Amino acid sequence: MSLKRFARIGFLLSGGAALGAYQAGASAALEARGVEPDWIAGTEIGAINAAIIAGSPPQERTLRLRRFWQDLSALVAHRPRRWARRAFGRLLPRSPSEEALLLEGELRALIAGAVDFERVNSGGVRLVLGALNLGTGGEAYFDNDRHVLGPDHVLASRPLPGLSPVTIDRQFYGGGVIPVGALLEAPPADTLLFVIDGYDPVPEKAQAMTRAAREIEGLKRNHDLRRMIALLSEHVPPAARRHRDVRRCLDAASSATITILHFVHEESAGDLAAKMADFSEGAVLRRWQAGENDVATSFAQPLWLEPPPPLSGAVVHELRHGVLAPPR
Repeated sequence: MSLKRFARIGFLLSGGAALGAYQAGASAALEARGVEPDWIAGTEIGAINAAIIAGSPPQERTLRLRRFWQDLSALVAHRPRRWARRAFGRLLPRSPSEEALLLEGELRALIAGAVDFERVNSGGVRLVLGALNLGTGGEAYFDNDRHVLGPDHVLASRPLPGLSPVTIDRQFYGGGVIPVGALLEAPPADTLLFVIDGYDPVPEKAQAMTRAAREIEGLKRNHDLRRMIALLSEHVPPAARRHRDVRRCLDAASSATITILHFVHEESAGDLAAKMADFSEGAVLRRWQAGENDVATSFAQPLWLEPPPPLSGAVVHELRHGVLAPPR
């Protein structure tokens, strides 16, 4: 199986707390198949997985991910049930509890031990972490191309519910933002993007879009439009090209395409909070194996390797529970 036609390979890792073990297993399976990302973005628990991948030598990524999830399982699974109910049930105390502060300190130590931030900041792999600015309500991207990243940037999107906000440059951050927009700012290149979701519940209303589908659809529309502008530009007379507004339109053109493979582990909203809170050793192992299995399934039916149609700048393939849906 050849990935040579892709100039960029990216991972996009979302939230889901304990369901993030699925991301780790899928990432390990991709690594075993020689898939080397050069662009990784993450938020919430996905920010930790992304930082571990970007901050590890390729030959150590799976080992560090596995060790981190074993340690995280041991750390969280035995916390008092009262803390879990408050955190995952969103019944948070008005001020950080002693238990939450202790967990945050221990989680910070786990991150520091699992992530080589010197490697992260060397820029060998582009790393973008999405968070919510609590003061402005706006999205924020922490990018190792623009910032010197550390544990605070990883914790800024609150990878586990119940953690207190993080202060960076006198601004408070405390929520997850899927950093799809960061890819829109990247230079155009033929891209293979693995969007790995611990959960993306199917909406109850017909024709409604899932949380991740809305973000992906926006990315697809952007690439489709740029591709169509590129095709139209071939028919623009030289005289018209000299017009300032025409030039500005043509500057948005791109012939580069993006293939998006969207993996989803949990698609049912039932008992979702309990599943996100289940860091038990057995649950972590099951989710890790589910990620590995879904990657194996996708590589057994590699229709996604085919280029998008001429008028499409992007094509999306969804894989839910190992079943590859028709492309869109």
